[in-house]
Amino acid sequence: MLISRNKLTLLLGIICFQQGKSATLSLPKAPNCGQSLVNVEPWNYFNIFSRILGGSQVEKGSYPWQVSLKQRQKHICGGSIVSPQWVITAAHCVAKRNIVPTLNVTAGEHDLSQTEPGEQSLTIETVIIHPHFSMKKPMDYDIALLKMAGAFQFGHFVGPICLPEPWEQFEAGFICTTAGWGRSTEDGVLSQVLQEVNLPILTQEECVEALLMLKRPISGKTFLCTGFPDGGRDACQGDSGGSLMCRNKKGAWTLAGVTSWGLGCGRGWRNNVRKNDQGSPGIFTDLSKVLPWICEHIQTGNWRKSSR
Repeated sequence: MLISRNKLTLLLGIICFQQGKSATLSLPKAPNCGQSLVNVEPWNYFNIFSRILGGSQVEKGSYPWQVSLKQRQKHICGGSIVSPQWVITAAHCVAKRNIVPTLNVTAGEHDLSQTEPGEQSLTIETVIIHPHFSMKKPMDYDIALLKMAGAFQFGHFVGPICLPEPWEQFEAGFICTTAGWGRSTEDGVLSQVLQEVNLPILTQEECVEALLMLKRPISGKTFLCTGFPDGGRDACQGDSGGSLMCRNKKGAWTLAGVTSWGLGCGRGWRNNVRKNDQGSPGIFTDLSKVLPWICEHIQTGNWRKSSR
């Protein structure tokens, strides 16, 4: 069913409640966001670890917001649908100048090796990169909005993920899921079929400590860290731009982070001081840190100052 631009603006506009000098930004949920028509098995601790140790392929339609960002029909990054016309991805995926004409976004993708029923491909009208992102420090504010030149038709294999409420946070220890077509090993090739892995969110203290132990310490304002100190499970090259998705209290999948980077793939960091092949947690861009910026641009379509 087509959604008019006016209705889309109403659904995804910013609602400001101003009391005195304070104002709260809230982005209304897209209709039926965060819903999978595939019965994804509820997680528990036994199930989490059995799946993480071996990894698993995703059943088609499990995460209908997952898209493949392609350059000249070759997968380069992931992304997440948040409305019929808007996709969120990592800034470093689209930071090269003049890259937009070579890109397209495929929704309903499952197996990269073939065209399957339910796939939809659109070109990109506008790329909006966060103004604080810099290729000199590409890990921080690593987020971009893609406005499609057209609209995705929502159905069984294509649909939006929920954006978090301004007050909504997923605490350390919460188990979330990331999915993508990235490499299954650090030196391997891209996965042809969509894969998923469950990862725990780390405390900010754990994240900072792990990153400061690196030979070239790293810091940032928008980091959300996940993973296990001994390694083994992680996102990898080709997964960038995809979602760190967590179920909210109502059971809807919510976009908590955008896959950004990591040192190696699945490397542990427990003994980094004594290691030559140092590792790091998986780093995602924390949606809660950039939500007002997302709301502003999706509401107004104002792209002139930050578009590339």
